[in-house]
Formats: sequence, C-alpha cells, structure tokens
Amino acid sequence: MNEILNQRIQSVQAGKDITHAQIVAKHNLRKELETEIEKFLANGGEIKQAVNQQFKVKHGTSDQYNKRSCRCNACMDWALKKGVIKTSKLKVRA
Repeated sequence: MNEILNQRIQSVQAGKDITHAQIVAKHNLRKELETEIEKFLANGGEIKQAVNQQFKVKHGTSDQYNKRSCRCNACMDWALKKGVIKTSKLKVRA
C-alpha cells in the first residue's frame, strides 16, 4: 500500500492525474506481462536485442530531392542534369 501511495504522490507532483484504479491496473498488467515472459522463456523462447540500423541517404536521386526536399549540392546537380530545375540560383525580390 505504501508503494501505491508513493506512486500516487509522484504522479501528482509530476502533474499527472492518475487514479488508484489506474495504478492497480498497470501493476496487474505488469505482473501478467512478467508471467507471460517467464512462460515464453520456459518453453524455449529467446529474447534478442534489436539491432539499430541507420538509414543511409543516397544524395543525388529523385527520392532525396523530391520526397525529402534535400537541396544539397549533389541533389541540386541531379535536378539540373535531369531538367527538374533550370537554375540553382534563387530569385531575389526587390
């Protein structure tokens, strides 16, 4: 009970309005998740760390220029060669 009271105090201090029922529901859901994980591991399941792969940008392509609005030198050169634009100079308004 003391743990729930501390959670309630922390949530109020953080500016969140969490009811006691919501805290109990989250606590029960956490217990259920832990038991499901234990069952999964007991049946030979394996938990692997996800590999974070960075997206490699291909400058000088239609996707990069049109879809991602890249205006680097490589993408501008591609647009000039393909005739998408006539010049890389910006118009100056007087």
